Amino acid sequence: MSITIGAAIYIALKPILKIYAIIFVGFLLAKYDIVNMETAKGISNMVVNAILPCLTFNKIVTNISWHDIKEIGVIILSAVLLFSVGMACSVVTKLTTPVPKNWFWGLIFSGIFPNISDLPIAYLQSMGNGAIFSQEEADKGVAYTCIFLFTQSFFMMNFGMWRIVGLDFKDVAPPKEKDSEQHSDLEMGDTKSSDGTDAQDNTRTVKPNLEAMNKKYRHSVDSGNEVSSIDSEVMSYNSIGNVSAFPVQYSDSIAGNRGQALRSRTTDSTSEAGPALFMVNSSPGVLQTESGGDSAPVDKPFSVPRSRGGLRHRHAPSVNDMIGAYSVAHKIRTGELDLSRPLTLTEDIGASNTAIGEVSISETSSDSDTGDQYRHNITRTSTAVTTTASHGRFQRFIRRYKLEWLVYFIINFIRPASLGALLGIICALIPWVKACFVSTYVHVHKAPDGQPVLNFLIDFTGYIGNACVPLGLLLLGGTLARLQVSSLPPGFIRSALLMTVFRLMVIPIVGVAWADKLYNINWLDSRISKFVMILTWAMPSATAQIYFTAFYTPMNGKHTQMDCLSVLFIIQYSVLFITLSFVVTYDFKEVLKCMSQT
Repeated sequence: MSITIGAAIYIALKPILKIYAIIFVGFLLAKYDIVNMETAKGISNMVVNAILPCLTFNKIVTNISWHDIKEIGVIILSAVLLFSVGMACSVVTKLTTPVPKNWFWGLIFSGIFPNISDLPIAYLQSMGNGAIFSQEEADKGVAYTCIFLFTQSFFMMNFGMWRIVGLDFKDVAPPKEKDSEQHSDLEMGDTKSSDGTDAQDNTRTVKPNLEAMNKKYRHSVDSGNEVSSIDSEVMSYNSIGNVSAFPVQYSDSIAGNRGQALRSRTTDSTSEAGPALFMVNSSPGVLQTESGGDSAPVDKPFSVPRSRGGLRHRHAPSVNDMIGAYSVAHKIRTGELDLSRPLTLTEDIGASNTAIGEVSISETSSDSDTGDQYRHNITRTSTAVTTTASHGRFQRFIRRYKLEWLVYFIINFIRPASLGALLGIICALIPWVKACFVSTYVHVHKAPDGQPVLNFLIDFTGYIGNACVPLGLLLLGGTLARLQVSSLPPGFIRSALLMTVFRLMVIPIVGVAWADKLYNINWLDSRISKFVMILTWAMPSATAQIYFTAFYTPMNGKHTQMDCLSVLFIIQYSVLFITLSFVVTYDFKEVLKCMSQT
């Protein structure tokens, strides 16, 4: 097969344009607050825990067999080499440019791990139109990419290498004692205002006014009168020192055209205990809700009030949104979160610890329990105590023989993303098991429709897995929209530029030479495996680093690490479409031998 150089450039550029278009849509969705940080985090959890495992299982079982064991071994070896070369480039960048001391490990992480997920999969899925690769070859390429992704996840999560990002934060001082006291007092309601009065008294002073305003609002809704006059009253109670207060009913209910409300009136809890207040502390993106009763304040994502015109005030996305959603710096500092133990498995980045056989006793009997409920609580408590005792013996055994590392390693295999790929590899490499899912040369009894008995699982995982790449690229666009640079260390722009040159220019050249060598010695047997090898080496840094950095970033103070990371990603994705086009076009011309001499 031969194509002209112009056709090769177009074929190489077309998937990139599609990828950038989807990323741009995600950028706009976040920029205009259509998808806020809370929603984006939920979608991310859904992708990591459900959609991505389905995609990896489906592609591996369908396209990999025991004949591909050699390719799997070569891919794992190539991934280790890729990580090593990237780390070496990071060290060179550190030695030759002024990298901030408190972002050295972040630079190392950005060099080690590339984006081996949405980008290469999206690119490969766009190549199965027959111009270069068939659809079968493209699907097999996606399966090879899933092996790369599994290897990266193995190093990042099972070996705990994601924690090297936190080494940049070990010297970060906790908030000043004065600020901490003010924050604590604000939550307890006993801080003093600047004139010496009690802040709690100020809150009590405002609360009757808010009650009166709520009564006025309810009367307006009942009578169908306009509610626009309430706006000025809300703004007049906008601040009490560092505290902003406005009624939940107003922020959540007033919307629509003049004289109309989109939501129902106040709930029973607020009508009985008085209006609830949103107490805004100095932490970005976090609100504390204080009710009129005795309930303790709880952290909630910021809810933007609706304007009288029926449109929600647009909340400008910022990096503080990600920090507010992911940061657990306070838990780490107080010891509430132990990073030497595995984190929860049902989140992309867990906010609490988990362990094998761990059981928490959340319900105990109380004076108000009577009859069957009391006996039910007693039974649950007894069972939980027995289970906890067994768990305690297991933990003592682990500590006695210093097997914590093994527990960490094993538990992270249970993560859905890792489990999907692991089960896929096991099923694909055992011919008789694979034959239960897809038709192979192994004879097994078929279902009445002539398909393997478990073929419905392939249909199920394929149907769900198709949503992985679009959602991933939309989330990537939203992440880029929230990146901000508040301050830049002197000379860091040179570090970011050099790291970009290494990541998107030097490393791809090494990848081309490596893939060519593997192909010549028959370690890679197919064109698609060679193409996937080169494509993977041409990817930018992993965007997961943004969430890992936000995980460690304190809510207050300077965010130097996030600023440096923002600059690096902005530069990399600004030139990616150019560098990737060059790499793929060269791949077509020199490596795949698809072009005629012109």
